[in-house]
Amino acid sequence: MNVDFVTTLLSHIVDFIAANPAFAGLICFIVAMGEALFLIGLVFPSTVVLVGAGTLIGLGELPFLSIFLWTTAGAVTGDAFSYWFGYFFKDKVRTIWPLSRYPEWLQRGEDYFAKHGGKSIFIGRFVPGVKSIVPGIAGMADMSFPRFTFFNVTSAFAWAAIHLVPGVMAGSALFAIGEFNTRLAIIIGGLLLVLLIAVALIRWLIMFILPIVGGSHQAIVNWFARRPDRFSQWVSRTYDPENPRSVGMLVSAFFLLATLPGFIWFTGAVAPGMPMARADLAISNFFQIARTPCIDKVMVIITMMGDGSVTATVTLAVGLYLFGRKAWRRATGFVIAIVSSSIFVVITKALIGRDRPIELYSGADAFSFPSGHATINTVLVGIIAVLVVHDRSRLSKTIIYSVAATFAILIGFSRVYLGAHWLSDVMAGLLFGSGTVCFFSFVFGHIHNEKVGRTALTIISLGALAIASVWHISTRYPTTSEAYEPHSEPVLIQKSSWRLQDWRLLPARRVSITGELEEPLTLQWSGTPEQLEQQLTELGWRKAPEWSVPTATGYLKGETPAGELPPVPHTNAGFLPALTMVYESDPDHRQVFWLWETRFLLSDANGEVSNLYIGGALDEEAVRLFGEFSGLKSEDEIPVDLHMFIQLPNAEKKRRWDGSSVVIAGP
Repeated sequence: MNVDFVTTLLSHIVDFIAANPAFAGLICFIVAMGEALFLIGLVFPSTVVLVGAGTLIGLGELPFLSIFLWTTAGAVTGDAFSYWFGYFFKDKVRTIWPLSRYPEWLQRGEDYFAKHGGKSIFIGRFVPGVKSIVPGIAGMADMSFPRFTFFNVTSAFAWAAIHLVPGVMAGSALFAIGEFNTRLAIIIGGLLLVLLIAVALIRWLIMFILPIVGGSHQAIVNWFARRPDRFSQWVSRTYDPENPRSVGMLVSAFFLLATLPGFIWFTGAVAPGMPMARADLAISNFFQIARTPCIDKVMVIITMMGDGSVTATVTLAVGLYLFGRKAWRRATGFVIAIVSSSIFVVITKALIGRDRPIELYSGADAFSFPSGHATINTVLVGIIAVLVVHDRSRLSKTIIYSVAATFAILIGFSRVYLGAHWLSDVMAGLLFGSGTVCFFSFVFGHIHNEKVGRTALTIISLGALAIASVWHISTRYPTTSEAYEPHSEPVLIQKSSWRLQDWRLLPARRVSITGELEEPLTLQWSGTPEQLEQQLTELGWRKAPEWSVPTATGYLKGETPAGELPPVPHTNAGFLPALTMVYESDPDHRQVFWLWETRFLLSDANGEVSNLYIGGALDEEAVRLFGEFSGLKSEDEIPVDLHMFIQLPNAEKKRRWDGSSVVIAGP
């Protein structure tokens, strides 16, 4: 099963829970049960869904008690099914695929059960790789069902709490942030989701995918072994399944082949006029509007931990240690990886020549693509992680790689938040850095005669990072913080000039957060959103329903009027709507109007300055799915009737070069 597909599916489940709270308990029950089912639980990650549900609880969208009880009941039911499966089938279980091909999975669970006895039911629920095996083994061993049930129920309560409570805490924090800054809550929530998905992918890869790959690449090795050339013979020896490091190296090769094409794609996608370039601008606007002084300080500190002086110090400390341990090949590979990545970033910046969102550096560093911070820090922490996890347990590898990925993602996030880079710069840097780490692992992963003190390397790396960061931040923070101050560059135009010709400066279509050109923008408004709301109300419009549990449940009813359904909150170039209104012509049809702020300011004859807003509308038709559910469909290309907007104060209808029309109006 494709990992990206599963993760995307689970993310959609979280979105569905948010929009359909009535089904939330049942979904959490199914997900918790799926992770506990015998064998199925090995490839059924529930963390994303349950933490997401916990976050919705913290946001006040779901009740805690019912979700907690549904989740606990699902975990209990899944383990009970596993117990009875093992109880009835006994040793026949060993003949069932995939246990017939991977008997070590069952052996691991049997060893765990033999070591811990009844306690393994409780403890094993929290141990990846055995949690869905141990209950079945308890049934195979004829453990009494009442005794099993005691451990099953008590562990399920603890397991449900551990999965839900972190999300509840995160959701509560996001709710508090959202009370004064909705955009910031969305951004931090997105960051937490990315980190959660990254950790879940790493965990699933190490715990489940690697063991499967380890039993399936013999045919490839045999193919190379039959070829007489030296390279093929080297591959067959190095990547023989008997070599415990061969699986990790093959996975590294796979990710190397996946990340570098991704980097190449970004290189072409950031050209001016491409959807990715428009998306970068929209996302950058969204971030800059959301910034707050408190979070700014945190982001400046994080980004300074990835500055060149800090990474150079850590590189020097790790390099000297590796050479001191006489790990010649790994030390040389480490230095080459860091130096070559740095040179590559400089050369690519000069060749692409993409401007940064703000003026920050000079020379080649004045250019933006790719992000040097994201690239170098990913290579640095990634290679250190590869060296530290050498010959460690799968659980230790999961934790170490998760910490390294979190650090690299936070560095990249800080660059976008502070306006130092576009999102695509950071994504490209993370991809190239990850590819470099995979290449290092592929080339040096098979070396077994160079002993590296893993604990000493960890202490030296963290110590160098801490010392260099503290010194750098304490001496350079004021200057650096000033350089990252929010930069707002509004465009000032005269109101008379706007009405005459400068209305053409504003875009003709909405730019979504993904950079796509959407529905036409049909109104330019020189007043305030409150004034426009009053005018539209007099024309029969009304404020759109806001998203809440009662309004969202309208989608679950087949008879909900179109005007009662909360509309999707569209963004334009990163700006959230300042006003959303609906006009219901009949129960199955409505128009939705969104108004967004722009970067343009209007100056009148008296020198007074006001914001200029832009708006767009869509015709939406209600769709009754199976007569039981309500939905909406719309067509971006269908022109909206401008009759309503012509009735606004001082309205004028203008025609663009592409034949579309726009109304400019305002008090």
